[in-house]
Amino acid sequence: MSPWKKNRRFSYSEIEIVETISLKHKEGKSITGLPITPGLIGATNEIALTENLQIIGYSNDGLDPEGIALDHEGNFWICDEYGPFVAKFDKKGKLLKEYATGNGLPEVLKYRIPNRGFEGITVAPNGKIYIAVQSVLNIEEKTAVTAQFTRIVELDPLTGKTRMYAYPIDRENYNSPKDAKIGDIFAISNDKLLLIEQGKDKEKKMRNIIYLVELQGATDISNLKIDGKEPEFITDKNKLSTIKFASKTMIIDLRTNGWKAEKAEGIAMLPDGKTIVVASDNDFGITIDVQDSENQDTEILDYTLYPDGSLKHNNKVAKPVFRIVPNPDAVESNTQLWLIKLPETLK
Repeated sequence: MSPWKKNRRFSYSEIEIVETISLKHKEGKSITGLPITPGLIGATNEIALTENLQIIGYSNDGLDPEGIALDHEGNFWICDEYGPFVAKFDKKGKLLKEYATGNGLPEVLKYRIPNRGFEGITVAPNGKIYIAVQSVLNIEEKTAVTAQFTRIVELDPLTGKTRMYAYPIDRENYNSPKDAKIGDIFAISNDKLLLIEQGKDKEKKMRNIIYLVELQGATDISNLKIDGKEPEFITDKNKLSTIKFASKTMIIDLRTNGWKAEKAEGIAMLPDGKTIVVASDNDFGITIDVQDSENQDTEILDYTLYPDGSLKHNNKVAKPVFRIVPNPDAVESNTQLWLIKLPETLK
């Protein structure tokens, strides 16, 4: 018998915004979400455009925040998927400290798949910061299709020291390791995390699963190599057995229990220690439809925009029509917020 009770649905006519805190540099200048200039740390080679495909420009301090957590002093810790970066802000949104790859964060993280840097951040009771890389690393443009795990970074803000642990993705469920994505994480103790793993499976159906992840005893893979290479290159399970991965226990398969939104990208636990809160991300409820008579079954990411305004697909000039349309995976239900009772066996 399923341990989950039938969810009750609630409707609210309005939500009141109590306070808005904008993110600012130390000198008070607002931080934008513009992409970083190509060639610099954190650049994704994206170009910000208007609806008429006019270039907006870059910001070398741009952030794409994907996770937020509060420490014991009330400071905000925010993770970003550009760099990936981690930034600490005070209660008023003023930047206190920023961590980047090679400058406070492990150098190997520069191999994140573009726009799939950090996706979740949490502060453990002991004050340590845990950050999850959204997808497997793509080291030397080779390991996106070989890696069996993604990385969870531990940062001690008092000493600046870091460790990294291997979280084993559900590899057998995806066509490629890069299809697995972490939605968010939340520390329920010093070595136990709630974690959302999601992505489209081999049949192109979304998976949204919450796991309880235990880091105790897991191998610190910060400087670990196998056959002279990072373990992301290794597919031989016997060789990977030298690494103790973080252990994981499924808590709930959201989709089989009625979850309709495409993405689950927020997770926390209420102070009662029994109730998990999960929120969706509907990407504004819109998506981009591509119509191209010369190229079938394409997506917007299949095209490259050149400085002269031309678009190319597989290095050939293309003339697609892009339309902003309602996202069928988001319109069925607006932003969802679920409260889930943790089963007694997992408390």
